Amino acid sequence: MYASPRLRRRYSINKRRFACTIVCTIILIALMLGLPSWVSRKLFGSYYKISDFTPEHLEMYFAIGEEQGVPWYYLAAVDKAENVLAGDITAERIGRVAIQLRGIDNYEQLEQFLKAYRDDEKFYKRVRQELSKLERIRKVYEDKVFPIAQGYEYDYSDGFGEARTYGGERTHEGIDIMCDKGVPVVSVCDGVVEKKGWLELGGWRLGIRGDDGIYYYYAHLSRYHENIRQGSKVKKGQVIGYVGDSGYGEEGTTGKFASHLHFGMYEGKEELAVNPYPFLKMWEKYKVDVE
Repeated sequence: MYASPRLRRRYSINKRRFACTIVCTIILIALMLGLPSWVSRKLFGSYYKISDFTPEHLEMYFAIGEEQGVPWYYLAAVDKAENVLAGDITAERIGRVAIQLRGIDNYEQLEQFLKAYRDDEKFYKRVRQELSKLERIRKVYEDKVFPIAQGYEYDYSDGFGEARTYGGERTHEGIDIMCDKGVPVVSVCDGVVEKKGWLELGGWRLGIRGDDGIYYYYAHLSRYHENIRQGSKVKKGQVIGYVGDSGYGEEGTTGKFASHLHFGMYEGKEELAVNPYPFLKMWEKYKVDVE
């Protein structure tokens, strides 16, 4: 007797599906390499976050840009395009770049203004790419007002990250703006009220999701404005509450510390606390009068 031959499996390729996979792969590679930067950002989310920069560097970019009349993001983009190490980012270096860029109005003028600084086409292209990645931080920076209304005395310093002990060992996740009880607090931007009510650490607090995606946190209020509800839309400069000294205890606790506004900013899906100080310093020149 003869043994039956072993049956072999036959594999077939779906030619249509295989061709579709090849074409899609080629298109994806082309997208990654050749599409305009705004399309790439939409597809791959390549934006800088505030937390990608130290507060000290942001403060220098903001202040020197303001002083020299150069939008700050051009200064940051040049440093990023040159891969400048954090320790080498100084006021002197930023100032030298700012001098070269005085009078720039738009992206198309980059080559004209940067040529004396560095005559390199590839460098100009990298600067433009870095500018596009800075757009989210630019949106946070622009079109804002200071959270304390015009005409009221206040004082603040950079206390972000300082130690706190009430409720356990922790760090301070905002800036305390010291001022009298009852001073009007305004929303720094357009947005929606996501949180309203009592927190032991924050007292009477509000959490507003800005149109720029940042979660803005206003704490230790004495009371809310009567028009503020959870889910309410708010406008930049709208009164949302009043400075107080609430918190650090059960609901209604007051008097545990001097009256002030605790102002916080939280970024991204993980709501990472970022230092508001550099932004507040710039927004300070934009205050609103309230009735």
